[in-house]
Amino acid sequence: MKAGETYGFWPGRYPAIVRGYDAGARMCRVEIPGLTDGGDVLPLAEIEYSLGDKSRTGENATEVEITAGDTVWVAFIGGDARYPIITGYRNPQAGNSTGWRRWHHANMELLADALMNLIAQGDVLIKSGSHVTVQAPSATVQADDTHVTGNLTVDGAIVGKGGLAVSGGSGVSVEGNIGVQGNIDASGAIMDGGGNSNHHSH
Repeated sequence: MKAGETYGFWPGRYPAIVRGYDAGARMCRVEIPGLTDGGDVLPLAEIEYSLGDKSRTGENATEVEITAGDTVWVAFIGGDARYPIITGYRNPQAGNSTGWRRWHHANMELLADALMNLIAQGDVLIKSGSHVTVQAPSATVQADDTHVTGNLTVDGAIVGKGGLAVSGGSGVSVEGNIGVQGNIDASGAIMDGGGNSNHHSH
């Protein structure tokens, strides 16, 4: 630093407003009241991400959602007012939501090398506007009751150890052989090629 330079002349943080966002460059045009008043071109500000959030490098690159009009806090790199850096969001002092922690973005991904837990003391809702896919070598559902409100299609075998009860609808249709070990108790007719086989004589 040369003699007479004003390095560190602008310490601390200052309220600012995002007026434009370049997603590819991770830069914002910011208005800083009292500093940029009357300026033809608003300064470009870098964005300080949290430790561990990588904007570009590695397989787990991420982006923080920023929109025009966001109120933020800025500091100046080296105290130089030409180089602002956004250090965080600036909350309003009234009308804030309470009791919720929310994230919003166009796309989201959660990655874990080993275990991921989602635990709630109340209900859990998973809602999709199109389709939900679960991919795993195996899956276990531990529940006293499981209710499916729509159709159910199974490409593999169904194995039941606790019995099977079917009621309502249009009955049961089976294409293929049926093997039964044990008695068959029918309160109605059992049809064999259109004939009643309940009283078939040999």
